[in-house]
Amino acid sequence: MKAVGIDLGTTNSEVAIVENGQVRVLPGEDGDLILPSCVGFSDTGKLLVGREALRQYAAAPERTVKSIKRWMGTDHKTTLGDKEYLPHEVSAIILRALKQRAENALGSTISQAVITVPAYFTDAQRQATKTAGEIAGLEVLQIINEPTAAALAYDLRSEETERVVVYDLGGGTFDVSVVEITGEVTEVLASHGNNRLGGDDFDRLLQLHLGSLFKKQHNVDVPDDAATQARLQSAAEQVKIELSSHAFATVREAYLGNKGKTALHLETEVARADFEKLIRPLLEETLQAIDRALTDAKLEPEQIDRIILVGGSTRIPLVQQMIEEHLGQAPTDGIQPDLCVALGAALQAGVLVGESVDAILVDVIPHSLGVAAAVTTPMGLIPGYFSVIIPRNSVVPVSRSHVYSTAFDKQEIVEIEVFQGENTIAEENVPLGSYKVENLPPKPAGDIQIEVHFDFDLNGILTVTTTEKGKGQQGTLVVNNAGIQKLSSHELTKARADLESLFEFESDETIEVSAESIVDKAEIDTELATLLEGAQKLLETLDSEQAEELQDLLDQIEDAISQNSTELLELQEELEDFLYYANNNEEE
Repeated sequence: MKAVGIDLGTTNSEVAIVENGQVRVLPGEDGDLILPSCVGFSDTGKLLVGREALRQYAAAPERTVKSIKRWMGTDHKTTLGDKEYLPHEVSAIILRALKQRAENALGSTISQAVITVPAYFTDAQRQATKTAGEIAGLEVLQIINEPTAAALAYDLRSEETERVVVYDLGGGTFDVSVVEITGEVTEVLASHGNNRLGGDDFDRLLQLHLGSLFKKQHNVDVPDDAATQARLQSAAEQVKIELSSHAFATVREAYLGNKGKTALHLETEVARADFEKLIRPLLEETLQAIDRALTDAKLEPEQIDRIILVGGSTRIPLVQQMIEEHLGQAPTDGIQPDLCVALGAALQAGVLVGESVDAILVDVIPHSLGVAAAVTTPMGLIPGYFSVIIPRNSVVPVSRSHVYSTAFDKQEIVEIEVFQGENTIAEENVPLGSYKVENLPPKPAGDIQIEVHFDFDLNGILTVTTTEKGKGQQGTLVVNNAGIQKLSSHELTKARADLESLFEFESDETIEVSAESIVDKAEIDTELATLLEGAQKLLETLDSEQAEELQDLLDQIEDAISQNSTELLELQEELEDFLYYANNNEEE
């Protein structure tokens, strides 16, 4: 049975496999190795995953969601059409699409996977990822950290030990790991990061910048409706991408707003220098994280042999420049930063199912784990102290225990409150769960001892067990957060059935368009066909100037369809924009 490696990313996702000792990323039917992490529904209720969903995002943000990874491990709900979805349910749709992609490419059923997460993901986020995989019909063999997977993919084995910094800046998360590679053994020495920092934040800063340029040009704000802001966000993302290879990027967004009956457009140029000024403070934070990881690993910058870049956002020239200035050496990017995590995950999947792969993974826990306890001080008993049971950067899997005593005479109840973090005050850390040990015998303070045992597994899931030493009674907590509980077999079966029904929704991939002024009986995708039908109806209602403008656009689309031109997508977006504003003005 083959197992795949999956990089479930904020912006993009990939699936890879090991075959005959070689690892490769599996393409979709269109040959694209990357699947945008975007999910939506068409106006007819058809499920859209990947590029199809991303294509409609600007026109229909109410039916489309992207960057769901930022909400993993929470109870944040996303409304798509007439239904609400939790983050792990949306992620399950993406994983199911990747599973289908792998099965189509390999011609066989895939049921096992290794899935990657940011090194700094919390327990709740890891559990949510595992749950998403199970709903998608996958047995999740292991959850591994993205920087660790990237280090595996680079295959840096040599006779001498190499110390490597893996800098992973993706669409929604950032983390850095210090890794030691000796022969076939990849050992993570330390990790640090930020689960809310990435390319999405750069897009947002650019979006606000474009909004300010629009106001400067027209003295009015960009409309605050979801569709217009989605268009501005998409424009910002394209600017960011273009500025990675050019010093300037031109923005042309037609019909972005209006003043009375006058349509207002945004046409401007953004310099790379302006973009760099916007994002530099965020990149400074990533350098601080590098320093923290190096300190934890007890290493100086000059002791680092290599720096590996992971994640699409590392293509930004300023990222590479700042890292080189900070660490004194240029980073390596020999493998596409978008693909190396999936490749590493596939290698680990191969190891777990017995493929002939020379790789041994030794990972670490990114956060300290412990409980709230009372401590005796010269000023008396002070509650709320964070007592660490497993310190951060411990090699996983790891099991540790600590014995605590009752604080008061005749104490009958002890509450076990589990936290994750580095603050000495328990409440300042991330709460992971709590439960009570009850019916303790009425004895003097300190006479009753309770052992608290933490077991942290390879998937980053924590199990807490307490044992009262006198009566031997036990309590157990598998730590979850924000309602992400392990699904019962019945719940899992239902969730899988609901997901499969979405993928089985029958809708024609193409429809015939008979509008004479466009193209006679051309087979085109459903979304464009719907737009063209709407345009034909609208032509009859417009004044001569607007009608002429629309007809010219339709003529260009006709030419692009007949010539199978790559400009069709851009023209389709123009048509979407025209119809949106023309219809809105009609309603007004």
